[in-house]
Amino acid sequence: MKKIATVNKQEITVDTTSTEKKNLSDFHIFDLYSIENAGKYDIFVSMSDIYNDSLAIPEDIIQNQKTKTFAELKHFELTGIYREKLLKGTSLSETDTLFLYNYKEAKLQKFPIRDLRSVANLNLYTSEGEDISNYDYMIGFELNEPETSDRSVMDKTNNSLVYFGQESPFSGEKVVPVHWKKTSIDQFPLSLKNQRNLGDTYSAKFENLTYYLQDYKGEYGISKRQLAVVKDNKVIFEKTYTTGEGAEFSPLNFINNNEYNDWQWTGRLFKNKPPVVFGFVSESFGCPSITFLDSSYPDIYTDCDNRH
Repeated sequence: MKKIATVNKQEITVDTTSTEKKNLSDFHIFDLYSIENAGKYDIFVSMSDIYNDSLAIPEDIIQNQKTKTFAELKHFELTGIYREKLLKGTSLSETDTLFLYNYKEAKLQKFPIRDLRSVANLNLYTSEGEDISNYDYMIGFELNEPETSDRSVMDKTNNSLVYFGQESPFSGEKVVPVHWKKTSIDQFPLSLKNQRNLGDTYSAKFENLTYYLQDYKGEYGISKRQLAVVKDNKVIFEKTYTTGEGAEFSPLNFINNNEYNDWQWTGRLFKNKPPVVFGFVSESFGCPSITFLDSSYPDIYTDCDNRH
């Protein structure tokens, strides 16, 4: 089905034809953690979102925890059968590679899994003196060299994502901050007839795409945001963002007068896939999502091992 919206006396075609979703259930993108251990900071990738094994760590860790120091419980290497279990449980092998991609700088680093330590780290909400269970551990891999300061870790982990496999899925192109500007409400390409509580309208450009964002006002601020992406006078993508418990709207780049203008990002993040956009909602209890500007692709939720 197609419908027509009028913007500045130009007709914008809106294609709402449904398409079958592509299956990306096996396409896992991971966030990185900074873990402080013995005064140094390890860059760590938790696999616990996809690796669920009640015997992931040696039994004596739990059984004899009262006889161990907190440092001994907090962080240790997984060797032998426990490394084998991790590899099997995540469908990885020693010949696979950890691909670390900084999308801001378009910088790709490669770490062969055979060179990485498989480790267990207590999650950040477990304190010394508490009873510890298997569930309290994050299981995964840490990069080769520990860093001496939190700042140097942030330089490596900010704006970075991880993929495990034989070949990198990342495009090698920079992803850029979305540069929002306020615009008039009649610029928004989707019909707003009979809509109430309309807020501000914004637009931005990326290559041959124009992004429009419409705010809707609620009792306690913005209740939802509607995104429409136009190419060649045709709306090729639309999405509505809402918030909930533990989730709130991120500031808009170049609009909210904050010190940072790198909340929303867009670009060609992955090879042979449509451009993406992300960074509209900040999650406390969940993991952030990456949206493809093609309705046949589902959102990807990064594996961030977010637990409380």
